[in-house]
Amino acid sequence: MPSNIIRQLREQHNYTQEYVAKKLGMSQNAYSKIENAYTQLTVKHVKKLSKVLEVSVLDLLKDEFEIHPPSLIQKESITKTSLVMNLKKLTEKLEAKHPLKHDFYPLLMSLITTLDSTIDQVH
Repeated sequence: MPSNIIRQLREQHNYTQEYVAKKLGMSQNAYSKIENAYTQLTVKHVKKLSKVLEVSVLDLLKDEFEIHPPSLIQKESITKTSLVMNLKKLTEKLEAKHPLKHDFYPLLMSLITTLDSTIDQVH
């Protein structure tokens, strides 16, 4: 879990929980809940932690990162054509961004490639 990596990195830097919590703008108790996986990480937490612990966002998430499905999933059927069109729009939007300035760019492009190959297998 990312919480294990966060704890290991904090200990490698010889930082206390109090120090990291202060840098994140939260209480030591709130930070402890992140390390003990009682509090789910937000994108904001991950970005701040990557700066404090001097690692990339991807390094913090390299362990068993769990992606939770959105609570409001579209229930109606979607055609393969509309799915492919939306995937192309998303790819174009991402490609218009500067990849070196976005930590999640490689991850998102990898997900899009996986989706693209999965769609190709749908009849």
